[in-house]
Amino acid sequence: MAKIVTNITIPQGSDFSKTFTSLETNGAATDLTGYTGEAKIKKHSGSATSYSFTVGITSSTGQVSIAMTSGITTPLEPGRYLYDIRLTTSAGAKSRLAEGMAMVTAGIST
Repeated sequence: MAKIVTNITIPQGSDFSKTFTSLETNGAATDLTGYTGEAKIKKHSGSATSYSFTVGITSSTGQVSIAMTSGITTPLEPGRYLYDIRLTTSAGAKSRLAEGMAMVTAGIST
């Protein structure tokens, strides 16, 4: 499974979702049967405060979706955060699927 490094933009006060596809080095979709996932954003890696995404996994296609409702994005302060998505196999092995910066943009109607 190749790690994805990409930045995301989260509009404050809106629902957010993004889908990532896990690929093997040969380009085939990773079989994610038995995997679970977690994803969070923080202001910096040492921050004690984090916000969690809901994670959905489509095993057969290697797709991992992350989402936040407007109830979670509304209190986020606009600015730059860090995020990552971590997957765990049924045997307990952990790997990072994706990481990068998450830019929270200010909502005018928030």
